[in-house]
Amino acid sequence: MFDADTSALISSAPELEGLDLPGLPEQLTDAYTSIVTARVRLRELAVGKALPADIDALATQMRRIAFTNEAFVSALPNRENRASAAFVAGAAHHVSLMAARLGRTEQPETRLTLDSIAPEVSATLLFMVAEATADSAEMAKTIVIPSGNIIEGRLLNAIVNLSKGELINVSNLDLPSVDLLRADDTGDRGVAGLLYLLLRGVRQLARELLGTPQTDDTLGSAASVFRRIKDLCVERMEIAGESTAQGDCMKQTPWSTAAFSAFPGPHHLASLLMSVADNLAPAAVVNVTPPGGVDGPRWATMMRKIAKRRPYLWRNHRTAVDSGYLETGTSSAVSFPTGAGKSTLSELKIAAMLLQGKKVIFLAPTLALVEQTASALKVTFPEATVQQERGENFDFEDFVGDLPSVSVMTTERCLALLGYESEAFSDVGLLVFDECHLLHAAAIEASHRAVDAMLCVLNFVTIVPTADLLLLSAMMKNTGEIAAWIASMTGRPCLALDLTWKPTRQVRGCVVYEADHIETLNARLGTARATAKTKGVPTAVAKTLTAQPLGLFSLRQTWLSKSRAHYRLLPLLEEKLALGTGKSPSGKIWYLTPNGNKLASALAVATASQNLKTLVFVQTIPLANAATKAVNGGAIATEITLTSAERALLTEAIEELGDVSHSYVSTNDAGRVEAAGVCHHSLLLHAERQLHESLFRRSDGVKVMVATSTLAQGMNLPSEVVIIGGDSRFDREANKVQRLEAHELLNAAGRAGRAGESSYGFVLVVPSKVVHFRDGKNEIGKHWADLQTIFAQSDQCVAIDDPMTALLDQLELSKEDQSASLRYLLSRLPVGEDGDKDSAARALLQKSFAAYRKRAANDLAWIDSRVSAALAARKVEGAPTNPTWVDRLAAATGVSAELISQFGQAVSDLQLPNAGSVEQWRDSFLEWLKAVPQFVPYLIRPSTLDAVLGKPYKALTTDAERGRYILDYATEPLKRWMAGSIIAEIELTLGTNAAKLCKCDLARDFVLRIVPELAFVFGLPLQVVRAIKKGTEQEKALPGLGLSTLSGCVRGGFDVAEKLALRQALNVRSSRTAVHKRYASLHAAISPATSAEDFGMAVGRLRNALSTSR
Repeated sequence: MFDADTSALISSAPELEGLDLPGLPEQLTDAYTSIVTARVRLRELAVGKALPADIDALATQMRRIAFTNEAFVSALPNRENRASAAFVAGAAHHVSLMAARLGRTEQPETRLTLDSIAPEVSATLLFMVAEATADSAEMAKTIVIPSGNIIEGRLLNAIVNLSKGELINVSNLDLPSVDLLRADDTGDRGVAGLLYLLLRGVRQLARELLGTPQTDDTLGSAASVFRRIKDLCVERMEIAGESTAQGDCMKQTPWSTAAFSAFPGPHHLASLLMSVADNLAPAAVVNVTPPGGVDGPRWATMMRKIAKRRPYLWRNHRTAVDSGYLETGTSSAVSFPTGAGKSTLSELKIAAMLLQGKKVIFLAPTLALVEQTASALKVTFPEATVQQERGENFDFEDFVGDLPSVSVMTTERCLALLGYESEAFSDVGLLVFDECHLLHAAAIEASHRAVDAMLCVLNFVTIVPTADLLLLSAMMKNTGEIAAWIASMTGRPCLALDLTWKPTRQVRGCVVYEADHIETLNARLGTARATAKTKGVPTAVAKTLTAQPLGLFSLRQTWLSKSRAHYRLLPLLEEKLALGTGKSPSGKIWYLTPNGNKLASALAVATASQNLKTLVFVQTIPLANAATKAVNGGAIATEITLTSAERALLTEAIEELGDVSHSYVSTNDAGRVEAAGVCHHSLLLHAERQLHESLFRRSDGVKVMVATSTLAQGMNLPSEVVIIGGDSRFDREANKVQRLEAHELLNAAGRAGRAGESSYGFVLVVPSKVVHFRDGKNEIGKHWADLQTIFAQSDQCVAIDDPMTALLDQLELSKEDQSASLRYLLSRLPVGEDGDKDSAARALLQKSFAAYRKRAANDLAWIDSRVSAALAARKVEGAPTNPTWVDRLAAATGVSAELISQFGQAVSDLQLPNAGSVEQWRDSFLEWLKAVPQFVPYLIRPSTLDAVLGKPYKALTTDAERGRYILDYATEPLKRWMAGSIIAEIELTLGTNAAKLCKCDLARDFVLRIVPELAFVFGLPLQVVRAIKKGTEQEKALPGLGLSTLSGCVRGGFDVAEKLALRQALNVRSSRTAVHKRYASLHAAISPATSAEDFGMAVGRLRNALSTSR
């Protein structure tokens, strides 16, 4: 489970007789795995009952390793391999303490005595000596503060906070009264005094790491304080006397010897703390030197602010900084493993840019990640303006034209802004692209995301050539190649940072079954098939098809080895579980299936009973809901008192849905959530998703979250165990089951263990087929070999390929054989000036990653032919020559130039009774779309339409038929959504029987998947009007409140512009339905709008109304 760097660190520990140093990483993994599986399997272990013999032997061995290496660190602080010894000692302590806690309901208090210090304190400090601050923070959680001794308790609290990086708590610590040092016993007084001095030293260390100026000149540095305490702990005494020799004459012989009076416990603690002080100083954020061009004092101030949250740099951070990462003019491609601190690294680069007055664009692939990132950046940079995209799809709002200090958005939104508001990017100095493997050419015929992402990067470099780029991904394999491409585009250095070290570690295993038993079950199933008169397996037979699940765990980080010695086979549960059955298409053959969802649920119940935070990944929403139900039915529910923020989220969800029965989480009569697990998938409302995540994040919250794979992409949720329920999914397009991609499985596995939360992770894959294992003969089912090819890789498993390569190659085909994705790419190519409309597209294609690779391969002919063919193909033969604004808006939006041109003519002739009416603009645009339905399917992503509308829609053969189907489906629900109807009412509109509303999944689909797409569609009128007016005398004229807010009202669910303004004016989070109700009660107090009003002025009117109505 240890990465190569950490394995090398372990193997460099001091040599001990009988200890296999090269094999020690595997030995530690074996011990950890054995204890975790025993903890799950023996969840009913009685309090006080002796540990199983094998676990007891493991614990004894680990303690021996721990104490020996700890002695090396304490006694020989300057030893070259001190960090190695410290890490080994800490890791061995961790494992032995896990074993000691098996079966205990309460943990003993942590003590610091005259003779010794508790092993959990040693381990916490040893990990800090080894620069393993994430491990240290986890070990600190095992420290139980004693209640009887104030000085001892304060010191332990300070050590806990030091390890967790919560240095403000230590720095602001009030020292106990010196009166507490008075004790009857001299030894007790001495220990109390030494602990008091140690507390002062820890507080001083925290202040140094925060960059706080020294106020007490007599104290000195923290390291000098600990050194003085070590000296105080040992006193040399000379003892003299006389001895009498026996013999013929008595003779007195004087003698003298040295003796030592010592406080070994405080002395050892001071030794460890002195090593901690020496090692943390180089890793302190406040000690990072300012990059060139950044004012030193302002940088120091910024670093002190960051240190309050993240005071320590990890070793990979320091390597990056030492490489010149922070320097302006230096871009970077960063491929650190999952959980290796890419966020910290990006914040340092962002800080350097903000201090130079530059703005930052931060790209994230999903709205959930946009929200998570923006929230984190607002905390880190409270004085900067951080804004985030709020729509799932890009919707055209009344853009002000000036970007904030930091803009967090999806690649789709950024691409559109680059297309029609390029001047807003003039002050941008940095583009951060998180999860940049989104650039990879995956499923390009089903989704435009990779094309949009690549076009976004290329357009950004064209528009802001002086800006730095920071590309981040745990999955990126060809980091060096990507860095070289970026350098070729910018003409400046680009670092390739692809370090494999990570602060967390995982043991990964696969569920297998004993081969002889599986053969017996197969024989029984075959006999039943031969005699059966039913199509399916008889119930009586199915009940006998049970087996005990076993775990085959790799003792190494990856499953590269095929040696049995590198794997450990352990039982996962004591009981046997039912396997499932399947049959061949002809029905002639019956076979066993793993019953994966039920097995994953049963394993989650077992881990939850041991208080282990568990993420279960499944492939579909129905499976997620079923597994959540099984977990809640099998595990002991946690009764959770909601925080005020959580109550507000639940209230918001219920207000939107109409009743708590339609929510995915409910409360008991006392208003508390009573559950063991929650679900997480794409049908959760925004408030529900936030509530579920909050309930799972809490230490006293639910223990299990069952999620679909979307959660695996970048979301940071604390989990100790990850169970992957199946390695395949049903592909509807191919009409068959297909194995998940390597990056999907590895990304899911990477959610186990998070620095500062749970540095050790436990991953268990439930294969989609029954895998047998015959231990004596080392035989294993062939499906395991498929999994091995995936888990033999590191996190960095995606060699990014340019999606344009395959699409541009289609230009060699006939037009009939060219895909819609190629047409989409051509439509998004930028448009140059009137004199040469092709210049911008030509330049963009020539600097693409595809062109870079061909140039590196000296295939210049490919570049010339593909660029020429692309420019020729986007010119529609026989089409009228469009005004430049049409072509530019088409390139910015991806919408056909023909639609834009036709609507441009229609909107010029449009006369509305009330141009400020959202409803009139909506209805007029709907009527226009009904007249040209053939355009409608191209305004919404095909993948969304196929997923929501299903087989009836896909069976249609013409674009016009599809367009009419979409409009018939969406028109009435959209009007109800904007009118403030609850989701249950929208569900009825979609045809669901009132007795079968359940969770209102059809309405959820509409609201969560279709409405964001419609927000994009209804943003087009505003952009067409603005594009027509651009460059004319009317360019700065206000478009009218109805038109400027149409997209936002569609997205937010409002039929009046003032309702959208009211939501913002309220300054508190409110549900859509609550805003509608508040507007109704406030309506009489709202002053009428002026004829020329923008959205900001409308918000001001609503704030005035709110103030007068109080």
